Amino acid sequence: MMDVRPWYERYSGLLDEEISAFKAAGMAPELDLAAKASGKAVVGIRVMLFGTIREGCVTYPDLYPYYRPSLDVEGITEAKRHYNPFSGNICLLRRGTQYWAPENRAASLIIEQRREWEKAARRSYSDERLATEDQQAEPISAYLHPTRQQVFVDSSWQIPEGIDQGNVVLMVPKVFGKTQKRDYSPLWAIQYTTDSGSQSCHPALIAWVKDLGYKRIDCPWCRIETLPTNPKEIPELVKDSFPKVHNLICNRLNKTKKALFALRFPEEDPHKGIRDGWLFIHVIRKGSGKSAQLLYQHMTVEYTGEGDIFERIPELNPLRQKKVAIVGLGCVGAPSVLALAQAGTGELRLLDSDHVSPGTICRWPLGFQVSGKGKGKALADFITANYPFTRIGTQHYINSIDGDFRMKIGAIGGDVNQLEVLDKMLEGVDLLYDASTEQGVNHLLCDLARERGIPYITASSRAGGWGGNVVRVRSDGKTGCYLCYLKYLEDGEFEEPPYDPEGDELQPVGCGDLTFKAAGFDVQEVALAGVRMAVSTLCEGQGAYPLITGDVGILRLRVNGTVVFPEWCMTFPPTSLGL
Repeated sequence: MMDVRPWYERYSGLLDEEISAFKAAGMAPELDLAAKASGKAVVGIRVMLFGTIREGCVTYPDLYPYYRPSLDVEGITEAKRHYNPFSGNICLLRRGTQYWAPENRAASLIIEQRREWEKAARRSYSDERLATEDQQAEPISAYLHPTRQQVFVDSSWQIPEGIDQGNVVLMVPKVFGKTQKRDYSPLWAIQYTTDSGSQSCHPALIAWVKDLGYKRIDCPWCRIETLPTNPKEIPELVKDSFPKVHNLICNRLNKTKKALFALRFPEEDPHKGIRDGWLFIHVIRKGSGKSAQLLYQHMTVEYTGEGDIFERIPELNPLRQKKVAIVGLGCVGAPSVLALAQAGTGELRLLDSDHVSPGTICRWPLGFQVSGKGKGKALADFITANYPFTRIGTQHYINSIDGDFRMKIGAIGGDVNQLEVLDKMLEGVDLLYDASTEQGVNHLLCDLARERGIPYITASSRAGGWGGNVVRVRSDGKTGCYLCYLKYLEDGEFEEPPYDPEGDELQPVGCGDLTFKAAGFDVQEVALAGVRMAVSTLCEGQGAYPLITGDVGILRLRVNGTVVFPEWCMTFPPTSLGL
């Protein structure tokens, strides 16, 4: 078993070594015996900062010496940077764990970094950073202790200068304030108003939040120049400086015994300069009469506007205006759909004939909760619930196609015109993604795409999960077709993806068709490459995600039966193949 004793017991003598180093540095260390009795190591020290000897404490993490200790010294008014005004924590090292090594010690860290910290900490946010500083911004919001309750706000909201109070419209869970200790549902700020105007978050987010069945709450806000380090000072500050906001809070407390208000305050902007941060506060009145008490609970802010959601994937911005049709929603198609939604694709149109069988959960991306649902319906519901900026196009669900959105391409009978369904599905799309893994369907869809000038991509795995392929037929009319690809395979011009010769002979009990054996993590390699090809095609010529020059990719996950890291072979550029 692992030795789980405190680090100072596992590494005999190390704590004594730490204390001796503090003594040698003249820091007058004092071990906190009560903390040690509970398995923690905390050492009080005296340290010279900005010419004054101050009381501080060094707290060691449970995983010391692998992780750095912290130094807390409260009330350093001279520090403007690299200092948490609420906890007194001093940032002596850059945040990355690579800047601390197990052989380092707390006393030497303080001695070596103290002077550099003093130089940097006294500088204002408007000053250029020193070369020795971490160059990232330090918004005060990051110093606020995280809370279970969060408020989601659009960071692009810019309140005009000179406006110091207004209203924020919040959408909150109906149980908000009733089960506060267990409620993890976030509050959504959908609009702010001032005397000079208003701003709202993206309509897709507003519609998504309203679908949750949340209720509306008006929340007054006011702007202060400095966020108090002592939360108890906030009520008097608001009362003295913003009587209108104070009265709104009191009126709400008198009616419901709870109220929300928000503070805006200047903090460092990650994109340089200064911006206003948010702090939302929930006020709860406990008791009545002279014995009544007010509890103030602050709520953590997360920024969740359109720009906040997509700033991590700037190369994919063109996708938000694109429409993609996906046919075949099995173990390759389904993860492809989710990846396209995650990437911010504007609209997805889905088609499959099957439902989710519990036996496929081992390699289908959604779990037991969707068993029995049509695959298209299950994916559509999940995307609608989790990716508000991706629409699910349903114009091809016509006539008697039921709410589960299923249709088997090529089936005889039925009372829908299948060509009409496919025509509506392909109308106005920018790409057709075929993960059906059926040659008859591949041939039909490729021809339909070429007729309409739509790029066509097919992605399929092979038995056993040994390999797979991704094939693109471009929309310029100069390339070949799916039959061309099959001909090159037959003639040996293309490498055949490796497969398990006994891996496609599985017939589950109660199923009239054969399926193949393969692990989900193997077939998803094909899905990821297929999506990469689709995104590259959709972004071509728009200065965004780079172009993949080859049109055919062959995947090897096993060579002579031995597992290898994924090997994609794309050795045949389109100019040499006529594809």
